[in-house]
Amino acid sequence: MKILHYTLGLPPYRSGGLTKYSCDLMIEQANKGEVVYLLYPGHFNLCNKTKIKYNKMYKGIYVYEMINPLPVPLLNGIKDVEKFIESKDIEVFKGFINKISPDVIHIHTLMGLPIEFLEAAKDIGIKIIFTTHDYFGICPKVNLITDKGQICNDYCNGAKCVVCNKKAYSIGKIYLMQSRIYKILKNINSLKNFALKLKRQRTLNVNQNIENIGYVETYEITDFSYQYVKLRNYYLNILQKVDYFHFNSSVAKSEYEKYVKCKGEIINITHKDIKDNRQEKSFSNEKQLRIGYLGPTEKYKGFNLLTNALKALNKEGIENFRLDVYGNKYKLNVDVNNTFFHGKYNYSELRNIFNNIDVLIAPSICKETYGFIVLEAMSYGIPVIVTNCVGAKDLIEDNISGFIVESNENSIKEIIISLMDSKQLLQDVARNLLSIELPLDFGEHVGRVIELYKGGLY
Repeated sequence: MKILHYTLGLPPYRSGGLTKYSCDLMIEQANKGEVVYLLYPGHFNLCNKTKIKYNKMYKGIYVYEMINPLPVPLLNGIKDVEKFIESKDIEVFKGFINKISPDVIHIHTLMGLPIEFLEAAKDIGIKIIFTTHDYFGICPKVNLITDKGQICNDYCNGAKCVVCNKKAYSIGKIYLMQSRIYKILKNINSLKNFALKLKRQRTLNVNQNIENIGYVETYEITDFSYQYVKLRNYYLNILQKVDYFHFNSSVAKSEYEKYVKCKGEIINITHKDIKDNRQEKSFSNEKQLRIGYLGPTEKYKGFNLLTNALKALNKEGIENFRLDVYGNKYKLNVDVNNTFFHGKYNYSELRNIFNNIDVLIAPSICKETYGFIVLEAMSYGIPVIVTNCVGAKDLIEDNISGFIVESNENSIKEIIISLMDSKQLLQDVARNLLSIELPLDFGEHVGRVIELYKGGLY
């Protein structure tokens, strides 16, 4: 089978769960004898004419770059809407698709992707599969969280988008971050520090918006807000051209079905480095409850819910816990006793990290489409606490193989108290984790994706 993937690019220039999953999937498909192509949104030049150019072979994958694609905002939002819905020459895409003649096109992101690409595929008769890694297209900021830190169920004809995207990067900065020089120099310390500064500023912007809950009393619908209506309609039109959806969780399926008619199926995702490392654990009632949090500390990830719940415990004189935070390079002043920030971690460190925690928590308030860290913890036999917003809750039977709570401080506080009062709850869950079925065989997962392609083809 000939498979054309569209994703953000390759490591180390691109990183994160989407890149990890799509790269592992492409490499394994190539190893299984499929003919695999990758198209990614590349740099911009002065002529502004879209072209597709062959780059190189990467681990058995034929890599192509789209020059002058649409801009790629990542998590930073969109300010200049017209640049993101700019028309492109459909004949460029028809020529490329006819040249490689794929059996199926697998899209992992809508960022940088012109609608004309999908129109070309439809005209030629190539089926399109889409994996729901995030909500970009429906939400310019990706996570469907308002400036008030609430789930966005109504964007008020774009008026909420105006507020949420006030601090979006300029087109010039986005072009810089997609430039060849940025790509080449990204690993040089000065540019790494620049990238970190941009990321930290983005985090501060997001957290500041959520901290100021209530500072916007009403959302004013203006001509500018209707730009975001145009933007959403543009991407909804793209989604309507998808033949088959690969939902990576029931949460993602439920959210996408609110906006577009979706034919598809749920297949919980994994990646090649997740192995079955489960072994029996024991817990002592005399010891602190060791809570682990791994990932970004943005508030839409629920980090503030966790710390506020722990602060409430401190106020009640309860300190029989320890919180270890991994992921951010910089520390936050959370004013919670027994909290330790460890900074960035490598995947090779997970065994040691999980050996030193009793329970992992994923307290997101956003509708996470999945969450690899939950599966990674379970693969080591670590009990997990997730909110009902986390897509990886599909892997958990509440109070049997983990704990599912509401996304609020009180629910998080109650489960922590329960686990501190009775380590037997943890013991029972840890024992059950040894025998439940988890999606840990990546080769098997790739086989299921191939079968999903066939489902989308007929």
